[in-house]
Amino acid sequence: QAFMILCDWLLILSHLDSNNNEEAVGLLGYLPNTSLQEKLFSFIQEHVFMDEEKEKKDLTEEGKDETCKLDDLHKKRSLLAAYCKLIVHNVVEMTAAAEIYKYYVKTYSDFGDIIKETLSKTRYNNKIQSAKTLILCLQQLFQTRAESQDSSSGVDFSSPSFANIKELARRFSLTFGWDQVKSRESIAMIHKEGIEFAFQGTTGVDGKCLPPNLSFLLIISEFSNKLLKPDKR
Repeated sequence: QAFMILCDWLLILSHLDSNNNEEAVGLLGYLPNTSLQEKLFSFIQEHVFMDEEKEKKDLTEEGKDETCKLDDLHKKRSLLAAYCKLIVHNVVEMTAAAEIYKYYVKTYSDFGDIIKETLSKTRYNNKIQSAKTLILCLQQLFQTRAESQDSSSGVDFSSPSFANIKELARRFSLTFGWDQVKSRESIAMIHKEGIEFAFQGTTGVDGKCLPPNLSFLLIISEFSNKLLKPDKR
């Protein structure tokens, strides 16, 4: 309840008109700093997504009846929706959405509509920044996967973790629809950022040392069917 009240309060503050209103100017100082933004997401991670994963691992255990489960799901959806509103209204930085998007495929049946609506609204607000948030999400997941595996064994393209990132990229690509002209800037920027990330850490010019993130090109290839021919060149 405290979390919901805080989200509502922050949303109200963000809509205050500070023109010729000293009281409003003073209140705007209470908009969340980096520390509070991190705490807000930590709460969501612990009370929405972590619980969701625990429940799915515990399917065989006898527990709550269906009514309780539906009530719990409704509460989680309300918490997530309240947090996503803060992202949509720029109370929380848009990059925070990258952490939410990571759960898009994993929790699609329960929260997919809320996450997709957040993606749609943020794209409407700022299509370039929204696209940067998508690529940031994929980069973070890719780096986490790379850190958790043995670097000497190379990239395992058949691993579930790599397949999950590729599937997430495919889902992101679908949200752009088929109007290539409308999404041109966003798609081109995703490729530019993705290619730069893929070639980070290149050492030497003899081609003997492959860039460690080179396989990220396979991830962004999920967006390539949206590119216009001039942009492909």
